[in-house]
Amino acid sequence: MKKILTGIILILAILAAACASQPELTTDKTIGRSEDSGKVAAVAIKGFKFVPAEVNIKVGETVVWTNEDTAPHTVESSDGTLRSDELAKGDTYSYTFTKAGKYDYICGIHPSMKGSVTVQ
Repeated sequence: MKKILTGIILILAILAAACASQPELTTDKTIGRSEDSGKVAAVAIKGFKFVPAEVNIKVGETVVWTNEDTAPHTVESSDGTLRSDELAKGDTYSYTFTKAGKYDYICGIHPSMKGSVTVQ
């Protein structure tokens, strides 16, 4: 009886530890998308470039832009879909894409900075 009780306690302890732990997220280096349930693509703004400049995602997924430059930047599309405030170093802007298509964007402060998001 004591062995059964010890076994049950051990199983409960393992289950409790498994439920309490956070799932480890892995990142696809090409677009920075979480392979877990996050469904987020990361774009860094650094060196006056969007990195990566081209991102491919699925409908319902989110792109998060993070300004890593000391200069301010924006994320803006000509159709108005994307329109961030001015982003200082460390600031982020995110957008969840609900329609398929290609979304070209620029930095409104530095128009030579260009990027695109293709949503399938």
